Amino acid sequence: MVRDRSSIVVATTLLGCLALASLLHCTEANLFGGMIYQKAQQDCVLFIGISPFRMEQYKKFVYPPDRDTMCLIRCIGITLDFWDDTLGFNMDLAEQEFSPLIDATFKKQLAQNITHKLELLDPLDNCARAYYAFRTFRGLLRQLVAAGTTTTTIAPSVNFVPVTAVQLLDIIVDCAREVNLPPAFLASLTKGVISDCAEVRCLIRCAAVRAGLYSDREGALIANLHRQLDPPGEDLASFNLRQSMCLQRNCQPPTADNCTKAFKQFFTCLRPDFEQFFIRNRESVLQHFLFKKEMAEEGPSSPTPASHGKGLDILFSSF
Repeated sequence: MVRDRSSIVVATTLLGCLALASLLHCTEANLFGGMIYQKAQQDCVLFIGISPFRMEQYKKFVYPPDRDTMCLIRCIGITLDFWDDTLGFNMDLAEQEFSPLIDATFKKQLAQNITHKLELLDPLDNCARAYYAFRTFRGLLRQLVAAGTTTTTIAPSVNFVPVTAVQLLDIIVDCAREVNLPPAFLASLTKGVISDCAEVRCLIRCAAVRAGLYSDREGALIANLHRQLDPPGEDLASFNLRQSMCLQRNCQPPTADNCTKAFKQFFTCLRPDFEQFFIRNRESVLQHFLFKKEMAEEGPSSPTPASHGKGLDILFSSF
């Protein structure tokens, strides 16, 4: 009960702190992998007093049914408005966040499942109630995504071989030549300026197809992407769930051309993972001629490789 009372104070504080952040919710963010969710999770761990060593476990979306974890989910739920101790799980928010993936039928099934689950719990144990409501939602959502999607291919390609970060940059350079991307546009990529124009859209499609990560017919090749990007601590099932929801949300109309589909759906959803892939391989990336050329053109006042490495974060996060 002491933990519950402290959680209420924590959640109230976080609601104020994160009110502005909630307005900045990106269309590709989802309940499990979005930046706002990750920030709320980190803050709740600190405010509740959970050992920071457990953050690695939580980042892998592993939530065992212990007391700390239950109260963590409640804190996150109150912060992000998907849980209220009086009203319960916010069905309308779930529909809003995951439309059109979630419809009236899903909401009805979810409400029934949560009701049946919570009937077995102590009505005064808000941490457990929030935890099992969230767990029920997550489980039902997994079933929905696993039922099938037209935007991803989960089957692995037997011929797929992941490329290095430098090889991927080489592919981008080759594709830039093929789509006649102006040299200034290619140079701007090293500064984090990615323009939404026909040439850049086709550059993204070309590179993704050539690397074996995308096809016009099948869309995002999820198993290949998981092998290529190797997201730390995230298995294929979790990666598939996260990307499938995003790809569904950013589905393009049938009239859109192939380059637009690749850019506005595939790239929109996968960009954060590619950012992290390049950042993890920053030492080799900074040896690529694109970056060496930029540093040479900047002259004697150019930053050192270490400081230039910090700029790599901007390259992949300023779009």
